[in-house]
Amino acid sequence: MKAVLFSSVAIILLGLTLCSFRSNSEFITEKHLEQKRSEVTFEIYSHEEHPFKNWSKSEIQGLLGLSRVSLKDTSNIVYTLENVNDLPDNFDSRQNWPDCIHSIRDQGHCGSCWAHAASEVLSDRFCIASQGAVNVVLSPEDMVSCDYIDHGCNGGILTTSWVYLQFFGIVTDDCKPYTSADGSVERCKLLSKQCRNETVEYKKYRASKYYTLNSIDAIKQNIFANGPVESGFSVYDDFLSYKSGIYRRGPSSKFLGGHAVKIVGWGQENNTEYWIVANSWGEVWGEQGFFKIAFRECGIENCIAGDPNLN
Repeated sequence: MKAVLFSSVAIILLGLTLCSFRSNSEFITEKHLEQKRSEVTFEIYSHEEHPFKNWSKSEIQGLLGLSRVSLKDTSNIVYTLENVNDLPDNFDSRQNWPDCIHSIRDQGHCGSCWAHAASEVLSDRFCIASQGAVNVVLSPEDMVSCDYIDHGCNGGILTTSWVYLQFFGIVTDDCKPYTSADGSVERCKLLSKQCRNETVEYKKYRASKYYTLNSIDAIKQNIFANGPVESGFSVYDDFLSYKSGIYRRGPSSKFLGGHAVKIVGWGQENNTEYWIVANSWGEVWGEQGFFKIAFRECGIENCIAGDPNLN
């Protein structure tokens, strides 16, 4: 009886070990890429150059971090506003405000996309609204470690991150640099009004208000007038391999999770309208950290923005 019990336990442990090995093995394989290459219309990486080729599935999940609460289907979203004929067919905030659209960030092995996208939108909008007088890079680490409504490296929600920006505000990146790329979250010191670098002024930057944008025209008009907006969308496994072109998910792609990003503009190519988007996976991914995605794809029009408090 003991021998049978021991054998059963051994089999179960072996099964768990094998499952663990499979779940932590390389997620991006040559076979996986070959299948995707036959399905997609955009350019993807070869296995040798793929930025995530040695990553496990759990590490890939760490690239995301937006709660499913923030996801929605925008496949039927329409153009609803009137008097938008003056909007151009192509618009890029990087060209319109070249000194105010800040550099691509890298969230690393931390599901902090929600904090990166929100802080980057507010950073750009401070610069644009002040005509360059307030040109700062705001700290996603401040949100990751101190926004207790959200969940640090374990993800966040679009609306609650903007609640934090409005009512609590964040310091600059010079004051509180990003340290969570390895997945660890530094302890928040709410009562300590001191920067890590003592020569930097401790100052909170806040949003005066935030709002959702419920149509393609509303998104365009807001970007055209005020600068980039934040969006949350559904990520599928073929998106990881995006190198250039206009992204549309392939027919056999598998859902991985939610992701928050910064939309900086829009354009048209071969009768396909697309958004121009800044990611937070570093400049080695995509088009130097940016990507283009077709309108109404993967819930990408799930947009939110906020105006800076210049007072």
